[in-house]
Amino acid sequence: MADILIRKVDEATKELLRQRAERRGKSLEADLRETLDRLAREEAESPDDAEPFGDWLMAISRPGFDLDDTLDLIRSAPVRTAPLE
Repeated sequence: MADILIRKVDEATKELLRQRAERRGKSLEADLRETLDRLAREEAESPDDAEPFGDWLMAISRPGFDLDDTLDLIRSAPVRTAPLE
């Protein structure tokens, strides 16, 4: 396991994170570890980030591809806002 040290976190932010962890019945460290893990995996599991859209689209059109599993994954993914840049 690796260690990450984050310096200069605002005291108010730290307190809000501590309260969040308490509401979830976890220590601050455990809650932050779980949150970081979820965020990292969420980005990595996105079809947009995992592979180019064209490759993904071709893969789902091949015989034997289980589209139901893919649709379940897409439907269960958290909603992300689109950048308006």
